[in-house]
Amino acid sequence: MSNRWAKAPHRPGLSRQRWRHALARVAAVVGIGAAAVAAGSGAAFAAGALDPEQFAIESFTTATSDMQAGGHPDVSTSFAFHHEEVPNVIDPSWPPDGVTYGRARRLEIDLPVGLVGDPTAFETCSVDQFYSLTPCPARSQVGVTDVFAAGFNGTRFEDSGIFNLERPAGEPVLLGIKPNPVLYAFIKVKVKPDGGLTAITDELPLAHPLVATDVTLWGVPADSNPANVARDWPRVPFMAATTECETTPTTTLRAYSYEGKVATATHSLAGPMENCDRVPFEPTMTATPTSRAAAGPTGLDVQIKVPQSDLPRGIATAHVDEVQIALPNGMSVSPSSANGLQACSPAQFGYRTDSAVTCPEASKIGTIAIRTPLLEQPMGGSVYLAKQNDNPFNSLLALYILAEGTGVTIKLAGRVDPDPVTGQLTTTFRDNPQLPFEQFDLAFKSGPRAPLVNPRTCGTYQSTTRITSWTNKTVSATTPMTIDQGCAPIGFRPTFDAGSVNPVGGRSSTFSLTFGRGDHDQELRDITVAMPEGLTGVLAKTTLCADGPATAGGCGEASRIGSVTTAAGPGSTPVNIQGGRVYLTGPYKDAPLGLSIVVPAVAGPFDLGNVIVRAGIYVDRSSAALRVVSEPLPRILQGIPLHVRTVNVAIDKPGFMLNPTSCKAKSVGGRITSQNGVGADVSSRFQVGDCGRLPIAPRLSLRVGTRGRTGAERTTPLTATLTQTPGQGNLREVSVKLPTILNSRLQVVNQRHACSIEQYRAERCPNPIGSASATTPLLRDPLRGPVYLLRNPARRLPDMVVRLKGTGVTSAIKLDVVAKITIGRDLSLINTFDTVPDVPVSKFTLRLIPGRNGAVGVVRNLCTKESRRARASLSFRGQNGRLVSRRQRLQIRGCAGGGKDATTKPSPRR
Repeated sequence: MSNRWAKAPHRPGLSRQRWRHALARVAAVVGIGAAAVAAGSGAAFAAGALDPEQFAIESFTTATSDMQAGGHPDVSTSFAFHHEEVPNVIDPSWPPDGVTYGRARRLEIDLPVGLVGDPTAFETCSVDQFYSLTPCPARSQVGVTDVFAAGFNGTRFEDSGIFNLERPAGEPVLLGIKPNPVLYAFIKVKVKPDGGLTAITDELPLAHPLVATDVTLWGVPADSNPANVARDWPRVPFMAATTECETTPTTTLRAYSYEGKVATATHSLAGPMENCDRVPFEPTMTATPTSRAAAGPTGLDVQIKVPQSDLPRGIATAHVDEVQIALPNGMSVSPSSANGLQACSPAQFGYRTDSAVTCPEASKIGTIAIRTPLLEQPMGGSVYLAKQNDNPFNSLLALYILAEGTGVTIKLAGRVDPDPVTGQLTTTFRDNPQLPFEQFDLAFKSGPRAPLVNPRTCGTYQSTTRITSWTNKTVSATTPMTIDQGCAPIGFRPTFDAGSVNPVGGRSSTFSLTFGRGDHDQELRDITVAMPEGLTGVLAKTTLCADGPATAGGCGEASRIGSVTTAAGPGSTPVNIQGGRVYLTGPYKDAPLGLSIVVPAVAGPFDLGNVIVRAGIYVDRSSAALRVVSEPLPRILQGIPLHVRTVNVAIDKPGFMLNPTSCKAKSVGGRITSQNGVGADVSSRFQVGDCGRLPIAPRLSLRVGTRGRTGAERTTPLTATLTQTPGQGNLREVSVKLPTILNSRLQVVNQRHACSIEQYRAERCPNPIGSASATTPLLRDPLRGPVYLLRNPARRLPDMVVRLKGTGVTSAIKLDVVAKITIGRDLSLINTFDTVPDVPVSKFTLRLIPGRNGAVGVVRNLCTKESRRARASLSFRGQNGRLVSRRQRLQIRGCAGGGKDATTKPSPRR
């Protein structure tokens, strides 16, 4: 309704000016009112002639007829403005008139919080009837007022009725006062953000300034009306006292003058209300999921009922102060709800303010309905998701509730606390408005993007509620919740797919790996991936991230080798989380290399920080095949279960991943483990093509001899150097058959002299026979290591093993390259590396030493022409199957001129 004084229509016999004059509105409804007055048919006295600067409230008192909390007392308010009394101009023997300092224009009275009234319980008077000379129905009267206004020649209007009027659209209540048949005043009430009520009257008459008033609103009108007609009234209460016994009820009056001055006064009762232990309070709560499917997204219907007492001699039901609801363990926030979700900021919601709510529609996650005895129609509204860490609680999760009814707006804020271990949700609304309600219905939205997810197994679950009143009485209860759909046993059948995006042999390509689970599968925990032989990475141009930054998620861009995309959440629309990064690290635990996988847990309005998963990269010592072992994926983050559905890892740094040069069918294998400890072996076919185009053109030089080591029956050094230019296929097998001018020294090359497998594994082999180094474009620094003879129980002769170890930042990488030693029928020495890893090698150097541990002996003097013409037989087989054979002369060192042995003095035969 308009907050201006109503103007009555012109009626015959009454001047228009007389109809316009109005009494000051009296504040009351749903609580203590404020009185105001005054209008008349014009008087000779010039009202309001005193100094307006001295506008003030001279006296202000409030009182109740009973101090019982929740009782139905008569409530009175009296106040007077600063004024002077002057003799009556008509007859000095009559009561004096009043002259005020300034003229009151508007009155606002803040009623004690919790003091309410119920206008819906009473008959109403139409506005037309109120204007007319016909009295309003007696049963619409809810109080009385006494008014003293200037300019009426000392007339006091006593016991004027306060009537419950028909409520205009958009107003919760309209009261009217009628000091005489032609004077009118209207009252409206505003609900403050804290739930307290403010009674307002505006545009008091200038001609007859309000001097003083006394307003009484009846607790039970049928008992308070002095006329006998009240005997057959329905005995229902109008006023109800606050149900809180710790704070003294306080009323504040603010008066605004036409001259621009403001006067304020406050009055408190003698003490708090009493006997809160007698105030009834029996609330109930139910919580029902909209879906009964296990592990599925669901909405939730919450209903709170608070039976209201309306007995005239009874006590009103206590108002609800705090509501705390703990949902069942296993029901948690659904990550799928983040799809398209937004959050509402404090400025948009305006908690504890009168501002209009401008929350985004996409932040709405539910609806509410409230039935209150104070309004004829239920209130309706919405539930909004509050902005993370920017809400009244600075919490991760919070809710805003907006309820709107006829002229009433209620704003609530609730904190949601997820258990950091289980994800169980506990929601708390504290300091709720001290207003009565019979039923509160909250419905969280349902469907694939519902905000909640059901427990993973079927059964009966319990929600727990604690509802506390403003009388400090707490009622605790549990309500059952049944999950009985989708109850098949939870299995674990993870999906797995992996391969090169550009599957061409020897080419660089992005490598993509995706694994996941079904909606009803057990949660993912960790994964081990066995890469196919030959699929490797070029580490030479990548900076390895140190362990500290890797663990903290702080690796630099120079270490990044890939990206990660994750899908999380139940149902048909899990949320996709982009922006994950994969970094290459140095050694992790017992692995020579590692990964730091950093996924920003950002979905919709939620930012849970970074999910950091470490992984170790193991290099097979024989095949150089890679095996990646991840740490467990986090199941929950800041109390939000992640419900990870799929993970895609793309190693997409240009030039990093390198395909095999073997086109044989292979597989990317692995094992995925669930959070329940169930493991599943997985495999994805892997094969590259076009390997035949790769040439096989290695170069191998053989150098033997040194000064004093060229004579027959002596040991001699041998150095073999193999080189390959870029773009060739990798080698699978290398065989070198030395000419018969050289042989194997059996006193060294035998099983007894060789290192045992146990000694080799313990790195305690005593007798190296040489050393080796390998340079690969994959690594920045070469690999180096000793050469040993290793016992082979399956053969008569030991194997020759090159034990390579990385240097520099890749010092933890270890490789074993094994050669079979064979003695040919012509007693020639044959060394065959038949399991060469499918990795590019630009240079490999093998150096066999002479001396006591020398494995190569001289049969005939190396410096003779015949020896110089001797050739070794070389055979190279590529990973693509191509075979290249050739014969090659030895490079002989240590000979003097003329082909004679450079050593002229005898030397020991070794």
